[in-house]
Amino acid sequence: MNKSSIVTSFFNFQISEDIEIVHVTDNSRDVRRGSLFIARQGFSSHGEDFIDHAISNGAVCVISNKKELLQIDVPFKFEKDLEEKIIPFLFKFYELCSSDFLFFGITGTNGKTSTAFFAHQIMRKLNKQSCYIGTLGALVEDQKILTKGNTTPGIFELFDIFQSLNSNKKTYVFLEVSSHALDQNRLLNLEFFQTMLLNIQSDHLDYHLSLDNYIKAKLSILNVPSRNLPIVNIDSELININLDQNNFHEFHPLSFKDSLSSFSCKIDYISKGTSFMSIDYPNIETSLNISLFPKFNLENLAHAIALISNIVTAEEIAILNDGMLLLPPGRCELIELDQGDVFIDFAHDPKSMQNILSSLKESYKEIILVFGCGGDRDKQKRPEMMKIATGFSKIVLFTSDNSRNEDFLSIAKDAINGYEYNNLELIESREDAIKTGLKKLNNHNVLAILGKGHETFIEIAGKKILFNDRDCVLRNARV
Repeated sequence: MNKSSIVTSFFNFQISEDIEIVHVTDNSRDVRRGSLFIARQGFSSHGEDFIDHAISNGAVCVISNKKELLQIDVPFKFEKDLEEKIIPFLFKFYELCSSDFLFFGITGTNGKTSTAFFAHQIMRKLNKQSCYIGTLGALVEDQKILTKGNTTPGIFELFDIFQSLNSNKKTYVFLEVSSHALDQNRLLNLEFFQTMLLNIQSDHLDYHLSLDNYIKAKLSILNVPSRNLPIVNIDSELININLDQNNFHEFHPLSFKDSLSSFSCKIDYISKGTSFMSIDYPNIETSLNISLFPKFNLENLAHAIALISNIVTAEEIAILNDGMLLLPPGRCELIELDQGDVFIDFAHDPKSMQNILSSLKESYKEIILVFGCGGDRDKQKRPEMMKIATGFSKIVLFTSDNSRNEDFLSIAKDAINGYEYNNLELIESREDAIKTGLKKLNNHNVLAILGKGHETFIEIAGKKILFNDRDCVLRNARV
């Protein structure tokens, strides 16, 4: 569909009637025939540097907020206040009504995926038009949409995802907001309805270079435009310390320990049965009987309910008592085999590993653990991950987990860090490690496979190879 009239009307300039604009992007690699290319400031460069590339790929028009431009072969418009106009323009371009969209942003080292996924799932159970966008890709209603792979897409990819929505319905969008996206202002000028900060632990220091920089990026969600005050889990020690140090006072505290918090939740957890949740939120006061494993998933559900507490009622939340809530793919995913239980989880940092392994320890006599550490990433967390792994597990099978361009034995050496572990085996092939774990599995122990969760590839020596932990288990299980 030709949308050149929308472009010329919105930006108030004329182009030839022969020019058809059917697509818009700020990434020259995504340009196709009929694209409008928006040349704007990126994280490390300006789109002006890629105008020639965009035109060679088929761009038929360029709009930029930089005046200094040589002659180009397609219509060009200088727009001084381009950044402020991008989001209103995208709503117009895709013929969507901005007042129909409510955006919810969730950040935290752990729990983003489950919290956003649970919130999306609740809204779908209530027959509301909802989107989940994050580590798992994108779910528009119940349809999986392919994304480029970033936890938090840029604003242009975001609106691409919205194309299949019913434009006349209220839409609830649940976004995982990564520290990278916050640092890069990837969602600049997007107004949220509600934001939430779950927790902070050391992570992604390969990108942020220091814990202080990482914390600063996470805390910046408290400053993004939002119609409601952010909700912050004050049980996180690093959050509490840094809220005080940085004089953040405008937020709603959420706690599982402090009953006087604005958002208070008490959980009586039963590891293999129905747990009890007592919720005392400003707009929702209710009790729920829920079967979820482990306890932190109940906490993630409590976060999800807090996130949507301004738009749902206690009566609507009661639908969760039907026990039909699904976990996200690759998150605490249980595979029940004849020879024993297998748990697959995305945990790939010390705290999330400790959470899942301590929970498994409550329910199983022994843990056989398959895990690895990602290459070309934060090396500082490797020894701590190994210490946690060997501390909780009877047997640790250390293996590849997206080694990328690093040597497996070099990664293992970093993780071992000079210690002698008598319950550790090194098996470079992830498939062989899982096979070994399955051979050791019985009805008295559990096989935990951590690090990759839902992922469908493994990256080794710069190449992505098709691989999925669940598929590998089913392929090699005894039948």
